[in-house]
Amino acid sequence: MGRRYEDEPVFDGWEKTAPEYLDSPIPRRSYAAQQQLTLELLNLDTFAERLTYLFDHESTYYVLDGEPVTDPDEIARLAADEAPGFRSFVAPATLVARWVQARSGETLTKQALHNFKGGVRANTRPQINDALAEFWRIHHKLLYPNVPAAAFELPHDETDRRAHELMTEFGGLDVNARRIASYLDGAHEADKQQLLKVLERIARTARGTGHGRPS
Repeated sequence: MGRRYEDEPVFDGWEKTAPEYLDSPIPRRSYAAQQQLTLELLNLDTFAERLTYLFDHESTYYVLDGEPVTDPDEIARLAADEAPGFRSFVAPATLVARWVQARSGETLTKQALHNFKGGVRANTRPQINDALAEFWRIHHKLLYPNVPAAAFELPHDETDRRAHELMTEFGGLDVNARRIASYLDGAHEADKQQLLKVLERIARTARGTGHGRPS
C-alpha cells in the first residue's frame, strides 16, 4: 500500500518534541495482529533475532504530505483511493536511531543498531530497549528474552480476554493480561459485563476523537 519513494521524510520536529509526546511513525495494529506479532517474537530466542525480525517485517510506515499516518483504517482508505501525497517507506536504522534517541534521551547510532542486530554487541541500557519497543509498538518486555513466555499469555475466559483487548486499545501496550485476569477472578459475571460496557463506551469515544490505540 502506498508508493515507495527515495526521498524519505525528514521528520525534523522529533528533536524539538518533548519525549512524552513523541509518537512512533510505525502504524498501529489490530488486537489480533498485535497478538500474532507477540507470538512471532516469542519464537525467537535472542534480542538480536527479535530486533532483526522487527527491522525485516515490521518497519513499513506511511506518510501523507510528509506527515505519518498510523491508523490502519486510514491507511487502507488512502491506499484504496490512491490519494496524492500518500507514500510508504521502510524505516532504516538511521531513522530508528534518531527516534529512539529523541524518545529516550540516550545516545544511539546506526552502527550500534547494526551491532545489536548482528549480535556483535549486547544492549545494556533499558531505556534503549524500552524506546525500541515503543518505536515498534510492542510490549517493552518482548525485547527482554529472559522474560518467560507465560508473562504474555492471554486470559482463557472470553470476558477477561475482551477486557484485555479494550484496555490495550486505549490504555497502551503494556497492559498485563494475566493481571487483568487476576483482578477479575471471582467477580460476578454480571459485574464483568458491566465493566465491558464501560470499557466499550470509552473505546468508542477514543476512536471517535482519534485517540484510540495509543502507543
